[in-house]
Amino acid sequence: MVLKSLCFLLPHFRLYYDFDRLLYQYLLLSHFSYIKICFCADQTNQPIGYNVIAISTPTTPRIAPGINPAFKIVFWLYPPAPIAIGTTAVAIGVISEDIGVFTTEQSLRYIMRIDKEMRTYSNITYLPYSSLEHLEFLYEKNANQFDALLFSGSYPYEIIVKKYNNLQKPFTYFNITDRDYYKLIARLAIQKPQLDFSRVYFDRPQIPVDFASIFNKPDMPLLGTAPIDWDTVDAVEWYKPLREYYRQVWDSGKADLLVTRFGSMDEYFNENRIRHEFLYPSTESMIETFRGLIMQLSAVSMHDSAACIGLVGTAHTMTEAQRTALSAQLQICNKQLGMPFLIYEHGNHYELTTNIAVLKEMSQQYTTCPVMTFLQNNLDFPVCVGWGCSNNVIDAHRNAQRAIKEAFLLKGSAAFIVTADNVIIGPLSSARRISYTDSPNQHLSNLSKNLSVSPLYLSKIISVLNQKGSDTLSAEELAFFLNVTTRSASRILSKLEAGGAATVQYNRQLNLRGRPAKIYKILFQKLT
Repeated sequence: MVLKSLCFLLPHFRLYYDFDRLLYQYLLLSHFSYIKICFCADQTNQPIGYNVIAISTPTTPRIAPGINPAFKIVFWLYPPAPIAIGTTAVAIGVISEDIGVFTTEQSLRYIMRIDKEMRTYSNITYLPYSSLEHLEFLYEKNANQFDALLFSGSYPYEIIVKKYNNLQKPFTYFNITDRDYYKLIARLAIQKPQLDFSRVYFDRPQIPVDFASIFNKPDMPLLGTAPIDWDTVDAVEWYKPLREYYRQVWDSGKADLLVTRFGSMDEYFNENRIRHEFLYPSTESMIETFRGLIMQLSAVSMHDSAACIGLVGTAHTMTEAQRTALSAQLQICNKQLGMPFLIYEHGNHYELTTNIAVLKEMSQQYTTCPVMTFLQNNLDFPVCVGWGCSNNVIDAHRNAQRAIKEAFLLKGSAAFIVTADNVIIGPLSSARRISYTDSPNQHLSNLSKNLSVSPLYLSKIISVLNQKGSDTLSAEELAFFLNVTTRSASRILSKLEAGGAATVQYNRQLNLRGRPAKIYKILFQKLT
């Protein structure tokens, strides 16, 4: 990391605490980091290096004991002033992360399109490789000097992961999206109007691409994939069967143009005079991926001060096959979302670590859960997700446990969030989503005793009314939001009526059979 700019604050401890709570919220929205430094002093008020990363005067820099000088971070105390024993300082500065980019020379030309954007947020070092051996050499010699790693595609990423197992720092790779397919098709249609797309071969996309909405059935392109077991065959062994496969496709006479995402096949295609186009991530896709990496770095650097923990699991004990499937799908989901999480396995559940800013953006301000939706669509058993947020990782984990317990109460897949200010939101991605608290205020606790209705139900009813923008409720509506039977909801409303917190406004016939349903007017001011 390189510190671009820095200022010091030496506030009173009480002011420091209040400032700190506001500071981390601001830092999450920018690309700042901050470092707390505790100064101790002897009787002459001379600072000594205790829990100090690095300290210096305007003339004499000094690295604190036990700190690696390779960090090259120097703090200047300005203006010079006596330092009281026990004073806590906050160093605020723009921290520029060091990111290493491993890429082929051909891919580098495309990546350079976003070079300016990337350098806005980080120090970028390009490491172009010419062979697999060269890639491994560059990784071994250089990886440790970077805060994060970025790969030009899935191929170099797979090579490194297979050989060196889990990478011990944030990483991601540029991937192809459906948008990139559509852009290439549009470009080919404009630049080559005589091109017969029924004679154009495309590697079968890893993500859904709606070719049927673009082409009539007779004009549908050729789609295929090499007969390689991508999950079990090492990436270094891909090239030989890939070359043979593309040679067969070309020699079949069915294709006039091959479109592939394997940019490293360029030399082979040229040698064999195979007409080809390479499918590269668009500028927009690459920027999205890069920003996802920056979010990963933010999650790591802000882990304690703005922590967000996600727990993923099932209400029952998973079989080994289910655990394996869940692990694999979590990794795929993480890649598709831009690698915003660090994933850990803990017994019968998985833990996702990120920060509040990432979760807010990913969940569209705490309304949806793309992780739960992805797992629901790709697994044949229900999975629950509980997100917990707080100022520190311990409380965030505690909140995540509360959230996943709420999710387990529902049948099927579900996701909940418990925020740092003790608000429970969920189920996400559902019409039933409400916001409530299980820590009621004194007024709600007293009202609960008078009405014989739990404060949790009262909190949920307030949320339902706020969400509806109306003060009326039927038993059917309340049952829907509280996930209880209509009979139970009717009893709750009857208790509110008996206690003077609701009145029957009118009766409404909801269907041809049965008695008319009571529509209650909730006296909102009584509840709040």
